Amino acid sequence: MAFMVDDRSVAASVGGTRRWPPGTVLDALDDTDRAALVGLGTERTFPPGEALIIEGSQDDTTFVLLDGIGKVLANTVDGRQVLLSIRIGGDLVGEFAALDGKPRSASVVAATVVTARSVDRRTFLRYLDEHPRGSAAIRGAIVAELRRATMHRASVNGAPTVVRVALVLSQMMAAYGRPDRDGVHIEIPLSQPELASLINVSEPSLHRALSGLRARDVIRTGYRRLVVRDPAALRDIIG
Repeated sequence: MAFMVDDRSVAASVGGTRRWPPGTVLDALDDTDRAALVGLGTERTFPPGEALIIEGSQDDTTFVLLDGIGKVLANTVDGRQVLLSIRIGGDLVGEFAALDGKPRSASVVAATVVTARSVDRRTFLRYLDEHPRGSAAIRGAIVAELRRATMHRASVNGAPTVVRVALVLSQMMAAYGRPDRDGVHIEIPLSQPELASLINVSEPSLHRALSGLRARDVIRTGYRRLVVRDPAALRDIIG
C-alpha cells in the first residue's frame, strides 16, 4: 500500500466558526450532519506516541479527529513498520472496521497531541442509517482516499529518488506547511526512517537526496524538523 499525503491545510477558526481542511469528512458534511457526528461518543486526548488503533486488533471503534496529526502505520512481511498515510483534524480513522467488522488493517499513532471523538460501532452505523447525506459524504471520502493513494503510487514509484523526495516534500509543504521568513516549515514530527518509508526509498538513498537538496539550499533539516527554503526550486525538480 502506497503512502499518501493529502493536499490540505490545517483547520482554522474564523469569526468563531470552525473551518475544516478541504477534503476531510467534516468539511464535506453540512452543519446538521457535522454537528451530529462530532456529538457522538466521548472525547479523548492522545499524547504523541500513543496508539489510537493497533493493527490486527478486533476493536471496531471509529475516531473522529478534531485536532492534531495521526500517522497510519503497518507492518511488512519482513517485520518493518512503514508509514502509509497521515490523518489530520477533520478526518475519520477506524471506519473500515466499523463498516466490515474485520480486524484492523493498520495502526494509527498520534504524531502530535490528538483530540478525537471515540465512537463505538453500533453508534457509528446508526449515524450512517439516520444521516444519508452524511453517510454519502463518508463513503465518498473513502473512495477519494483510495483514488489519491493510487495516483500517488503511480507518480512516486516510477520517478528517480530526488524527484520522489521533492514530490512528497512539496505535497507535505502544501498540506502542513507554515510559512515564515526562513521558508516553509513542515510541521509533522517525522524521523528519517519514517520519511524514507513514506517516500518508498531506502534510508541511504533518502540521505543522499536530502544532502543534495541541502547543498543547494532548497531545504534545511534538523531533528524531526524540515524547512523548505526554496519552494520554486522544489517544483522545478518535480518538473
